[in-house]
Amino acid sequence: MFKKKIPNILTFSRILLSPFFIFFMSKNEKFFYILSFLLILLISLTDFFDGYYARKHNLVTDLGKYLDPLADKIFVLTVFFTLYYTIDSEFFPLWMLVIILLRDILVTFLRNLSKSEKNNFETSKLAKNKTLIQVICMHLIVLILILNIDYFFVYIIMLICTIVTVISGLDYFYQYFLNRKNV
Repeated sequence: MFKKKIPNILTFSRILLSPFFIFFMSKNEKFFYILSFLLILLISLTDFFDGYYARKHNLVTDLGKYLDPLADKIFVLTVFFTLYYTIDSEFFPLWMLVIILLRDILVTFLRNLSKSEKNNFETSKLAKNKTLIQVICMHLIVLILILNIDYFFVYIIMLICTIVTVISGLDYFYQYFLNRKNV
């Protein structure tokens, strides 16, 4: 019985661990930046393993399909908002953060709209890759903080992250309207 709950436990752990990132980053010390880096790694691994375990043991559920992207959004937005308040806004502009936030809000809206219309709304391969790229970007930005490297690289990393985020959002809108046309 417990084995059936492992994917959802891992998903919930991502939500519960996310505030620790805020705590670690608020210390503004190299040691805590390292802990933040490791926490991102741990949360990323739980994201991988919850999906892997659910698919391998045929434990994919509607609850898991809903919670997994929600946990991703909570984690990603927690990290990016925290980094925004940690790093000079010249290198981490608010408009990038707003675009990432709006994309997540709009995709969640589309997901719920599709569900109410009884249309299928699966997480796309592009969206999974977007999450992977966001996680890589988080790691790189925290690594920049740890190594005290020029923050200009944060801007480049966030620009790439924002572009990929927009593309994955546009893909969801395309899929949504394509599904509506075929109904």
